[in-house]
Amino acid sequence: PATTKPNTPRFDFSMSSESLLPSSQLYPMVWHIHGSLGLPFHPLGLFKINASGPACGEQTALIMDGVLGQVLLSFPQCPWAATSPGLSVNAHVDVWTVLPAIPPVVSTGFQLNMSLLPSGGGEPLLCTQMDIVQPPQSGADPEQDTCGLDNTDKVPFPPGPEAQIPTVTVDLDAPAEIRWAHVVKPRTQGIKRLIASFLEGQFGISANTTTAKVIELLLSGAAIKEMHRMPADFAAEMEGIAIVTGIPLGEIWVLNMMYELTGYCTSIVAQDSRGTIWHGRNLDFGLFMGTNATTHTWGLVDPLQDILVNVQYMRGGKLLFNATTYAGFVGVHSGFKAGSFSITVDTRYDSHLDAGIIGWLLGKNNGGQFLCFQTRMILEANISYTEAFQSLTTYKPLGPAYIILGGTQPGEGAVVAKTFNSSAEKAGVSWDPNYDVWPLSESLQAGSFYVIETNYDRVAPPPSFDDRRYPAVDCLDKMGPNQLNVNSLWSIMTANPTRNGLTTFTMLMSAGLGHFETYKTQCTPGPHCVPF
Repeated sequence: PATTKPNTPRFDFSMSSESLLPSSQLYPMVWHIHGSLGLPFHPLGLFKINASGPACGEQTALIMDGVLGQVLLSFPQCPWAATSPGLSVNAHVDVWTVLPAIPPVVSTGFQLNMSLLPSGGGEPLLCTQMDIVQPPQSGADPEQDTCGLDNTDKVPFPPGPEAQIPTVTVDLDAPAEIRWAHVVKPRTQGIKRLIASFLEGQFGISANTTTAKVIELLLSGAAIKEMHRMPADFAAEMEGIAIVTGIPLGEIWVLNMMYELTGYCTSIVAQDSRGTIWHGRNLDFGLFMGTNATTHTWGLVDPLQDILVNVQYMRGGKLLFNATTYAGFVGVHSGFKAGSFSITVDTRYDSHLDAGIIGWLLGKNNGGQFLCFQTRMILEANISYTEAFQSLTTYKPLGPAYIILGGTQPGEGAVVAKTFNSSAEKAGVSWDPNYDVWPLSESLQAGSFYVIETNYDRVAPPPSFDDRRYPAVDCLDKMGPNQLNVNSLWSIMTANPTRNGLTTFTMLMSAGLGHFETYKTQCTPGPHCVPF
């Protein structure tokens, strides 16, 4: 059809032939499936499907290790009875994600070829080919993408022991080189596992290979050269982490650049009927950076969760602020300052993308600052929400990003969309570091009670293949400010697709109430958990 809603491919099919009766010459039999999820009628596709097995009982063919979907096959138990009425196969296709059509040019599709043939080879006895094509869309449909609370495996609140994140302290009065020693030393193997998974999943570099060692030397050389241009305390902290863990400095440096490059997250700031500001945050990371064939999940989720820590930053013997992060990462992407503000950062994608960071690596863009370093410096300063907002809207970033702030007073909250203007930077002329500023007060004036960010600018609909915005909006609108509290916010943050296969943790914060709690949250992709 010319247009169609972006439904996920889920359907049953069967193959049968009464003219082919079981014969000892045909057995044992095998099945073979190949195809792709992605570009329609294209030999390369995007995500290849290629699986085979014995035609006996229940069988499964996985799409991308089961992270994106599966095909369930049902055969008679072997050996097939000689009196069976011909050959018959029943199957069910389940793809967990909407096909990634990219408007206005690239349509998408799902292609499946299945055959049943003698194990010794020869021509297939039964075969079928199915093609599903979805034309390019203008974006997600809010009438279709609705609140996922009824399509979610409910997560109890508070969750059990398996979701707890250990709390550690970092003393800012201690020398920078040793501040993190007690945190990272017992987690050395976990940090190594994360870095190895990231390098292999993102760049195809396997650990302990010649290529890996060459890359390690290059990274360490780059780190030594460039870290003097970073805030001195943060550079010293990274050097100290490298020393105490024995991990090359270049790899620690890469670990601290990971979130500057990519990530998928959801942040909500909402005001309840009493004027209390609530801030929810899911951090999603690791899209297409490898999979775990055993657990059928993304390859980075488990390594990330293994080294999660809630950090209490201390100064003068007193708690200065809280953050949830990964051991070895010295910046702050999710922070909380009781009585002042809460802050989270989400990845933003625009035409400039990584131009600022690349320029910085080439010795340029010295006036900019890494996002997660900037947020930590703001949290370390003894400032209010208003001062934090002013600082974050005027600072010059090295790349596009979203900064989400929640305050303590009614109306205090905002989504700040940052941008990097590479053309203006090259020309040496001033430029506005903000693409858009969306204050909570603006939403309140329009009759709403929240602002929300899911990695896409509010001026256009999110793509149909990654719509976390409209389901969360529908949940919030149905809930209303009168029912907003920590329990209802948890329900929304853990509903499908807000919580998805990439989610590593969920934060619930209210700077005004001094409320801060974070839990590991993850789901295995399936009918009630989208992959991303």
